[in-house]
Amino acid sequence: MKLNFGGIPLFLCAILMFACMNALAKGMALQYPIVMVVWARYLSQTILTVLVINRSIKTVVKTKRIKIHLFRSALLFGATIFIFAGFANLSLAATMAIFQTAPLFVVILSVIFLGEMVGVKRWLGVAVGFVGALIIIQPGTDTFLIASFFPLLSALCYAGYAVSTRHLGTEEDPKTNFFYAGLVGTVVSTLILFPYFQKIELADIFYFTLLGTLGGLGHYCLILALRKSEASLLAPFSYFDLVFSACLGMIFFTEYPTQSLIIGATIIVGAGIYTWYRERVQSDNQSV
Repeated sequence: MKLNFGGIPLFLCAILMFACMNALAKGMALQYPIVMVVWARYLSQTILTVLVINRSIKTVVKTKRIKIHLFRSALLFGATIFIFAGFANLSLAATMAIFQTAPLFVVILSVIFLGEMVGVKRWLGVAVGFVGALIIIQPGTDTFLIASFFPLLSALCYAGYAVSTRHLGTEEDPKTNFFYAGLVGTVVSTLILFPYFQKIELADIFYFTLLGTLGGLGHYCLILALRKSEASLLAPFSYFDLVFSACLGMIFFTEYPTQSLIIGATIIVGAGIYTWYRERVQSDNQSV
């Protein structure tokens, strides 16, 4: 099968925008409650989405699978609030390194909820990946932080989101998926916002708006990338997020990777790529 590599530059642009959004979210989370940062991220994205799809919004909101849309959107909201909590307490690189366990969680949840068959080699890859996460988290040591579990919970929520998206299939317009994800996040964060709300500095309104803009543009580039190239080809390039996050962490927060972070991240990425490779091999064998 001939591969189309045209989506790779768009995919890397999406990863870079997400990394910039995460760095900005970390900066804002150091000044404002995490719920406020999440609320601003979803609200600005939803407003931007409505402006872009204004002419076709009646078509976009129509769906026969509203329950699963609400469920997967709630999972994405959970992933967002946990990852932002990670940014507020850990370095960008450490947070994103632990979050890279998401593909490993996808394997586990796909077996449980989708009935997918997974061989011993892929299970071994999953186990090794979680060993890498433990090396970063370092439970039982003086450097252990309970906040290290936030990106792990985020990865679990995101994996649930990914698996439910697989269950949803390709019958829905991607814009419908995108719209409900933003809307649910906006509504839920607004409902829990009031006890944590504090006055927003005038200059910070721009940065709050930029959060949603970067997220929205990142998702748009992601959609375009997936239209040009298959998801399995693009998957390994998602690990560039670690490179971008490490660079942004060093530039803006003087965060330098520790030896345990480098070792753990290398193991997680290696396990993730191996798991992806085994899945691709199995898929190719089934299609023969």
